[in-house]
Amino acid sequence: MTQGILKFRAITADDLSLINHLMRKGKGYWGYSEENLDRFMDTFGIKNQDYFKTAMGYIAESSQDVVGYYIFKFKENDVELDHFFLATPLIGQGYGRLLWNHCKEECQKQGWTEFTFWSDPHSLGFYEHMGAVKIAERPMVTLPGHMAPIMKYTVPTQRYP
Repeated sequence: MTQGILKFRAITADDLSLINHLMRKGKGYWGYSEENLDRFMDTFGIKNQDYFKTAMGYIAESSQDVVGYYIFKFKENDVELDHFFLATPLIGQGYGRLLWNHCKEECQKQGWTEFTFWSDPHSLGFYEHMGAVKIAERPMVTLPGHMAPIMKYTVPTQRYP
């Protein structure tokens, strides 16, 4: 692992093009066709600043560049991890765990006990390694006829010394 110190900053509506760029690159990492990526972005890309009225997230940055981001979306009384993307050159270097740890710590600060999200099948192993469990499936937009796992993560109780 060669990560330096990461800085986390709150996502704002000004980050719209950056996070959509990272989202498309991240999904493209798994080899989906341009047509399927277009369909994914049409469905899940963030279209305008109104999205941020019911969302909260953070961007991780190193001294060199943006490392990744995550966004929680609030739906009634539920919290959903709506996006979790890492800059693709950094996959497999430990940055995903650092981003996940920050995500988990933010949940603890907010007092959230659990959240759900759906995963690309290629990312399932990462999320299971982080402690999430598969609870259902849903049809994939990027690969019609295939299913994507729906995951649940139980936030560990924050422990104080």
